[in-house]
Amino acid sequence: MQVIPFIAESAADAVAQIRSQLGADAVVLHVRQLPADGLSRWWKSPRIEVLACKPEPPAGAAEPRADEITELRQELSALKQQLQATPAIGDSGARKHQAAEEPKPAAPPGLRTWRVAEVLEHSGLMPQHASAVLDAIIARHGDHPPASLAEELVLARGALRALWPQMATPGNDTRPHVLIGPPGVGKTTCLCKWLTQARLIEGRTVKVWRLDGATANMAEALSVYCEILGLKAERTWNGAPSEARADLSLIDLPGVDWRNPAALRDLGRQVEGLGPTRVHLVLNAAYEVPVLLAQARAFGALPVEDLIFTHLDEETRWGKIWNVVLGTKIPVRFLSAAQNIPGEFAAATAEKILGRQFPA
Repeated sequence: MQVIPFIAESAADAVAQIRSQLGADAVVLHVRQLPADGLSRWWKSPRIEVLACKPEPPAGAAEPRADEITELRQELSALKQQLQATPAIGDSGARKHQAAEEPKPAAPPGLRTWRVAEVLEHSGLMPQHASAVLDAIIARHGDHPPASLAEELVLARGALRALWPQMATPGNDTRPHVLIGPPGVGKTTCLCKWLTQARLIEGRTVKVWRLDGATANMAEALSVYCEILGLKAERTWNGAPSEARADLSLIDLPGVDWRNPAALRDLGRQVEGLGPTRVHLVLNAAYEVPVLLAQARAFGALPVEDLIFTHLDEETRWGKIWNVVLGTKIPVRFLSAAQNIPGEFAAATAEKILGRQFPA
């Protein structure tokens, strides 16, 4: 799936560009307002940036919905109304007077006084996921919201908690854990944190492999850290016979460019060659949501069991995580922050994310 940015002067211009280049089955991933540059901001209206893509449906999949472009038009139309409602510098008096005379369009029934969807978007959720959460709240609570926003947030937390995918917890599964992902997302740091907790806190026996892929694995720090803990980072894979397996086996592989199909195929063959394993996809939570979704879908061809999010110390909007969870239905295993070892590395739960998303 290729994500294409479109810069447009208006909603109609964006629709025309997307239909011309991607067709009517295009999917909108993100919409944002671009401020005018330099002195032009004094007289020009802001432009809009739309990230869209044309998905490649799997074999046997149903045809894309015919109303997707209609939804795009509605979303861009709403953004256009918002831009038009913002007064330009030097014209604020006339715009305010005009806005006072023109009645605002009526909100849809049942959504008129709900405020939680806007709060969800501010916390990092994409509009479509915020709307889905609101729909789930209304389906359970009814069209009329409670008296306070705090009560709406309680309902939102409950709806999100119900959408959190459950993760399988096999009891005596000794399959090696393989960490994969794009370069630079912090796979090796996560492995060192996991290794430290298992070795020093839980007292488990651990084996570590630092393997090359299509490119060399340059994570020398992993070998050094293993020596500090009295371990050895193996550099070759010998099939890991069962009698040599430890309580926890961790395999570190080089990062792979998610935009390179050939590299992803090579990674898939390498993982398959390791035998039965548990594959964990590591993603940088500080990346923009469209990139995170594109990366998750690119690595989706591999047998990914769950996700690990890193760099959470660089991201205040923890609500972004829900976009990947709801968009891929893949559970999240660990949440990691900062580069210090052992540092922050904890099992992911809906409550932990909600606690940072809606702090008291």
